Amino acid sequence: MAEPITTALLVGLAAQKFAESAAGKAAEKLIERLWDAIAARFKGQQKMEENLAAIAAAKGNNPEAIEKVKTVLEAEFVEDEGFENELKDLAQQIITIQNQTQSQSSNTFISRDQSQMRAVGQVYGTANLGDQK
Repeated sequence: MAEPITTALLVGLAAQKFAESAAGKAAEKLIERLWDAIAARFKGQQKMEENLAAIAAAKGNNPEAIEKVKTVLEAEFVEDEGFENELKDLAQQIITIQNQTQSQSSNTFISRDQSQMRAVGQVYGTANLGDQK
């Protein structure tokens, strides 16, 4: 069963627009659409524009501004269920693409002595195989 799409998740996904290489090309376009939909909805509302600008300036890493945007979005969803559904649909598409990308990521490493290691997902740091001399 899929994880429920919360307002916090929506804002977090939208903020990924500013993180370096946060998603593949297909997900990046959807993330941009999600961000643009939120920004367009609050165009002309000075406080929200300031919070969105603060998120952008911090490359998506401004917890205080993110929390404020989340609070305003929750109130907006009470007034406009169609807007909520639109954003949640975009978020679900992003999550689906990101999950597909993660499940398809694998690497095979071959050392000089022909031993092999298969890594699925992300490998951080250095992977050493075979004898270390």
